[in-house]
Amino acid sequence: MSEPSIPTLSSKAAYLKAVMYSGVTVLEGTATWCAQCKAIAPEVQKMVSEYPDVHFYTYDVDETPDIAQELGVSAMPTFSVFKDGDIQEGVTGAKVKELRKAIEANL
Repeated sequence: MSEPSIPTLSSKAAYLKAVMYSGVTVLEGTATWCAQCKAIAPEVQKMVSEYPDVHFYTYDVDETPDIAQELGVSAMPTFSVFKDGDIQEGVTGAKVKELRKAIEANL
C-alpha cells in the first residue's frame, strides 16, 4: 500500500478552499531548494497516515508567493495549522515534535 500523497496548492483560490474546512488543516510552505523540507518530508508523510482526519497540503513559496505572503511565511519549511478555517498556530523549521503538538492541540 503506497502512502497517500500530499496535494499541492497552486493558487491562492486553492489555498482559500483548502482551509475552509471544518476540522484541522495543515499547510506546509516549502521550496525545491529547501534541504530542511526534504529532511522532514518522511515525518510529515507519517503524520498523514497517523492523523487521517487532518488535511495536509503543501505549497511552493516561489510558485505561490501570494499564499506565503498571506501567511507571513519567510522561512522554510513553515507549517500553518488551521482549525475550522481559522489559523491557530505556525511552526517554522523542521520541528517534528512541535508540529505534532500543534496538530494534537487542535484535534
